[in-house]
Amino acid sequence: MLAALVAAAAAGQAVPAASAGTTVKQQGQEWRLENTRLRVSVDPLLGRISVLDKASGYEWKQPPPKPAAQSQPPVFRNVRQAPGGIAFESDFGATKDKPNTLTVVLRLPDRAADLRIEADMPDHNAPLEGMPFLEPFLLDTPQGVLAVADYSNGHIYPLALKPFRAAWLSGDRLNMPWVGLCDLARGMGYALILETSDDALVESKPYPAGGGEVHAPRVQWRSSKGAFGYPRRLLYRFTSAGGYVALAKAYRAYAKDHGLLVTLKEKAKRNPNLARLFGAADVWGGYWDARTGGDFARDAKAAGVQRVIVQGKASRQQMQAAIDAGYITSEYDNYTDIEPLAAGKEPDSNHDLLPDRAVLKSDGQRMTAWLTYDKKTQFMKRCPAFWGPTAKLVIPKALTEHPFLGRFIDVTTAEGLYECYDANHPLTKADKRHCGEQLLAYVRSLNLVVGGEHGIWWAVPHLDYIEGMMSSYQFAWPAGHLIRPKSREEKFTGPYGCDTWENYEKWGVGHEYRVPLWELVFHDCVVSTWYWGDATDWLLQVDTANAAKKDAFNVLYGTIPLLWANRAGSWHANRELFLRSCRNTSQLHQAIATAEMTSHEFLSVDRALQRTRFSDGTQVVVNFGATPRAVKLGARSYLLPQNGFAVKGPRLEQSLCLVNGQPVTTIRAPGYSYTSPP
Repeated sequence: MLAALVAAAAAGQAVPAASAGTTVKQQGQEWRLENTRLRVSVDPLLGRISVLDKASGYEWKQPPPKPAAQSQPPVFRNVRQAPGGIAFESDFGATKDKPNTLTVVLRLPDRAADLRIEADMPDHNAPLEGMPFLEPFLLDTPQGVLAVADYSNGHIYPLALKPFRAAWLSGDRLNMPWVGLCDLARGMGYALILETSDDALVESKPYPAGGGEVHAPRVQWRSSKGAFGYPRRLLYRFTSAGGYVALAKAYRAYAKDHGLLVTLKEKAKRNPNLARLFGAADVWGGYWDARTGGDFARDAKAAGVQRVIVQGKASRQQMQAAIDAGYITSEYDNYTDIEPLAAGKEPDSNHDLLPDRAVLKSDGQRMTAWLTYDKKTQFMKRCPAFWGPTAKLVIPKALTEHPFLGRFIDVTTAEGLYECYDANHPLTKADKRHCGEQLLAYVRSLNLVVGGEHGIWWAVPHLDYIEGMMSSYQFAWPAGHLIRPKSREEKFTGPYGCDTWENYEKWGVGHEYRVPLWELVFHDCVVSTWYWGDATDWLLQVDTANAAKKDAFNVLYGTIPLLWANRAGSWHANRELFLRSCRNTSQLHQAIATAEMTSHEFLSVDRALQRTRFSDGTQVVVNFGATPRAVKLGARSYLLPQNGFAVKGPRLEQSLCLVNGQPVTTIRAPGYSYTSPP
């Protein structure tokens, strides 16, 4: 049978590959792999692959190769039929002057627009210094963008942008392990899914196209503890229409197939306290005030705040009163950054045996961690092998002392992957990821509402909410050190560099290039909010419009605010702002917390007017522009001011619109009614 297949391929006849719907054939020097959706053409001599998406009619091509001598051997060698596709050998860079030779297999599942690529070496222990992999597929169209959740909810970067904002992306630190290209006008695109993302990089370089240059993502493979380690896999999932929304939904389908899509409905069945999170504001910094005798939870309830995550400790009586009020009591915890353990003490969240339990790097040095802003205290990085065992010492004791319903685990889901070379607790980057999964799974097993810093795809089954996904990384101040800027012009010279205010306004909270990729995939699985150093009210004294824009984003994305109740926070400095943020987000989030975000779209050329839809039928329209915009939702018309909104769903109607030239907020939900004074 095999001989007959090889003979048929050599004669240019179609032969079955994975199934009757997928074929392989050779025509001259070119090989073709084809199913009902895609036609993949392979040129061994030039080492180039192209993909025709039959539904869109667009052919995705790699950049043309540099001119070479006619006598040059084929770039792809020993091309042949493999089970389910085409295989070949090729060299990808070199390690210590020895070529990195990989066997590459291309496969097409029957009737799917997926190109699966696997790369392997015979010797998994072969040394590796890193290698560039296959050239990228280019999108040479005027409205081409790169879509990526790059330490943020999501951005779309024009492919001709200079300087390019996503030139280097670490595969282990992508919030979701994919990047995509799509055309905003025609809608076609592809999601490049890193199936083995732990040891991957994505480099977006400029390539000549159409008289100019466009960027495209190319994968590079890093070593696993200095070696190749294991087979590497990519998946190109092509979409013929729908733009970045279709790309996000393509990854959502992938996430579901791989067990990542654990919904809030499922989580709430195991922990009924999770329902308290829906519509809650995440509040830090002022559980109670010994100086004034004030009790935040008591006073917030009296002010009409229905649901809150109250972060911090107080007396058992106060905390139980907060629980009785319907709030979540929670506490900060951190297992990555440690100081030396005092004699006679046992390890806790921030102390452990040093240097023995710190990460050992490949150069023989112990890994440093958090450095205080004044540079006086240098923490060390606890090896992730000890995260879980330490949590089992700390958390049960905390639960016996205080009535906590939740726990916030800092750092674990915000940092990248790294390796440990200590022979007593060695870890690969994949092992480190598993340690994070195990830590969060343990916290969840205690029936706690689990929060984490920033966010990452592998934590979705274990986390209930994420602080930081609504923010981005373009801070013009040391947000991680909880230092507020005094003005837009203030410059900082701390241990970590800061961005500019202009970049923060454009890329951090700007609406033109920001899209909710994370929410399009995981809205019904985990709740998002802002970073605590970029909270809804963090810039209260610098930019009064910032909080209103963040409220508008929370409404548009169906997410929750993060607020401060300390002396600099809005609870004390601007109580009405605090209450407004809670009020404008709470009823909506209660209604749609467990709903999938089904779409996001720009309704105006300047992208100031945007709309989202949810699976329960709720629609949200927000105007980020300075000019009022008239919109119609259902049978009603609204005139939306800047950061105004209109919402209509089966369980809620709400709006912030102009009535006789004055902004009026109206909220109608079962058992709740509010109208601000005109």
